[in-house]
Amino acid sequence: MIQSTLDKEAHLKDLVVKLLREKNLSDFDMLDSLFEEVKQELQNQDKTSDMS
Repeated sequence: MIQSTLDKEAHLKDLVVKLLREKNLSDFDMLDSLFEEVKQELQNQDKTSDMS
């Protein structure tokens, strides 16, 4: 499932708010992987824009 960076950021925000409200960190792995995916995509975008 390929999502845009903006979709991933929105999902990340929703997940963080949900976890804070519930004080439930059972979704930590999903949260961690989403942060990593967004970080990688932003780094790739930076590299691409540096080459232009």
